[in-house]
Amino acid sequence: MGSLAEFRINISKLSEGIHEYHFEAEPLKIGLDERFSGTVKIEAKLDKSLRQMFLQVEIQAEGSFFCDRCLENFHQEMNTAYSMVYVQGARSAVDLNKKEDIQILTADMNYIDLDDDVRQYVLLTIPQKLLCREDCQGFCPVCGVNKNIASCTCNDQAVDSRWDVLKKLSHN
Repeated sequence: MGSLAEFRINISKLSEGIHEYHFEAEPLKIGLDERFSGTVKIEAKLDKSLRQMFLQVEIQAEGSFFCDRCLENFHQEMNTAYSMVYVQGARSAVDLNKKEDIQILTADMNYIDLDDDVRQYVLLTIPQKLLCREDCQGFCPVCGVNKNIASCTCNDQAVDSRWDVLKKLSHN
């Protein structure tokens, strides 16, 4: 991205113990597209010990999407969280039985940049099936009316005539 990270923690002279951070940024500044609006907010808690740091991040973001059933635009809040372990030195010194993600910090690293991780976790919270609401009725396949707004008198059992050949097979 080339520019200074929006979500950046200076670890160069960080004392041992728990440190809390609050960050906000416009979605475009961390690489999210125009579907996202408002600000992306994160609460980060960093627990630093002698050779490692344990980071917990909670993310809040907002987006506007089109419903897969009725094509109406809807607004959705997205909340997610992740944790990461940062270790000074070699990976062999790390307890690999931990379930958190692990990143190695070199001696010359002064910052932890969270932009990429935050962007990726926000994108992963977008559902595969985008629905304006769970009970969205979508369009009538016959007349095309949005059933969430109006009702129609069409027979929902209307079938594409291309399937008539299969109907004949099932009756034999």
